[in-house]
Amino acid sequence: MEVARCQGTTAGGKPCAAKALPGDRYCPWHSPAWADRRREWSSQGGTNRSHKQRAKRALPAEPLTTAELHSWLGLVFRRVITGKTEPAIATAAATVARTMAELVKASDFEARMAELERRLAGRAS
Repeated sequence: MEVARCQGTTAGGKPCAAKALPGDRYCPWHSPAWADRRREWSSQGGTNRSHKQRAKRALPAEPLTTAELHSWLGLVFRRVITGKTEPAIATAAATVARTMAELVKASDFEARMAELERRLAGRAS
């Protein structure tokens, strides 16, 4: 059984080589019935290639430990020294890491204060 090919043409004017959809003469990229889906794909395409999305995929979802931050900054430092990364990116990474470390300190401080308050409340009773 031969697979039906799309009847559409490429931007270069050549016949499309993609498989046609079942019950259709066109592939998803040329089918008039799929125009809405193509627009949706197009709008998502730019979003999925954004720096924000790449960063989300590259780093773990859970907070990084201080040791992990140190490792990442060490990698960034090496890349700056070898000319593979711009110094401005290293500055941004260091700023983010510093903020993350401060958040860890603040969170630890809050937990310690809550524990002290709980102990004091237990003594007062």
